[in-house]
Amino acid sequence: MVARQTVMSVAERVIAADPTQVWALVADPGRIPDWAGVRLVGYMGTELPQVGQSIFIRSRLWRAEPRRVEIESWDAGAGNKCLVHGGDEPIGFELTIHPEVGTRRIDTTVRLVQRSPVAAFLQASARGWVDRQLLRKLDRIEKAVSP
Repeated sequence: MVARQTVMSVAERVIAADPTQVWALVADPGRIPDWAGVRLVGYMGTELPQVGQSIFIRSRLWRAEPRRVEIESWDAGAGNKCLVHGGDEPIGFELTIHPEVGTRRIDTTVRLVQRSPVAAFLQASARGWVDRQLLRKLDRIEKAVSP
């Protein structure tokens, strides 16, 4: 068995949008395809997610098996933490938003963190790939909430 180590990737950006617009995007399971780069393949619920609930996603890029995303913590309007199940060990994903109050408008700082268990010899390439994926998520969030 190959020893795995956790690689942590972080991406953060100030987006010129009201925090309520950003939260409405990232908190709605039906809008996951708009920003996360995945397809939603299942969600059982009519309300916003709560701790312990799961949604099911699949990559847009290849025919991978669906993955279960379990809500680990939920702080409405501020962020959430999830565990993405589908491999030997779950991937940790966090999203937080924070209002940036200026004199003329309110912007939003969006921070994404992913903790991925990977084989030690793949750490550098895995970190680079995940870093790029997180930046693409920020690009899609910014595009989805921009006027």
